[in-house]
Amino acid sequence: MSKIQILFGVGLALLVSTVASVGLKRKNPTRKPLVPPQRFRAWWMIVAGLLFSHLLGTNPHLGPLPQLLGFTALSLLALYQFMSHLPQTPSVHTRFVCYVAVLLQYYWVYIHWYGFFVVFIPVFLFLYLPVSDKLGPTTTSPILNLASLHWSMMTCVFCLSHAAYLLILPAGPGLLFFVVLLTEVSDAVRMLLARNPAAKKWSPLLSCLTAVIVAVTVAPAFTPLTTEHTILAGFVLGLAGSIGHGNVSAISQELNIERGGALERIESLAYTAPIFLHGYRYFDYPLG
Repeated sequence: MSKIQILFGVGLALLVSTVASVGLKRKNPTRKPLVPPQRFRAWWMIVAGLLFSHLLGTNPHLGPLPQLLGFTALSLLALYQFMSHLPQTPSVHTRFVCYVAVLLQYYWVYIHWYGFFVVFIPVFLFLYLPVSDKLGPTTTSPILNLASLHWSMMTCVFCLSHAAYLLILPAGPGLLFFVVLLTEVSDAVRMLLARNPAAKKWSPLLSCLTAVIVAVTVAPAFTPLTTEHTILAGFVLGLAGSIGHGNVSAISQELNIERGGALERIESLAYTAPIFLHGYRYFDYPLG
């Protein structure tokens, strides 16, 4: 299948699903929809973002900068949402450091500095946060606060920035489309099966198998992956998306974070993007 056929098929499937969902809602307003409306809005936002990325990606003067700015904004929104619900709000100084770290993390992506990109938040920010303002011995539950803050930086910034890093690779927009499509398809399958108690326990496996089928269909047009690596990527990304959704959902529920925000938009992608990027690098595909 060609790129145009695949993109047309994805757009048509999303359009039909949206129209059907709206029609069923109008026919029976009291019935709980199979797919929440905010999920459809998120999917349309992703489609618009990928289209925007493709159109601007052809500009030799801008390069991936507009797309990286979009990912930066998404990380900032998700981080703000997470920090706003922490049991103890970080100090102004600590929040400033974290927000600056977001900008720096995406700057490392922009200048292709892979070595610092992979250690900046897990190592340097991790070591600095304990000495940041008001995170000393006088703070209530310092370990809990530090762990929560560092987890938010890892998930909302570090992990998500791996999706942005795909854009600067050869065939970058195609790789990003591949990862996002597999992530969202496996999410959709898992969401539909979760409504049926008998099928719910099989949802991780079925979402993985669906991701494999989609991967084999679209990979030749968008990625340089071999057939073996395509099958492996489909299964692993389907599994990683399930884990990401479960982990972030549990933490969001514990912190009383409302569903539908920026954090929900990245919950699965924050797990699938790092695994794909490092697997792609491990199997010696070109990084530039």
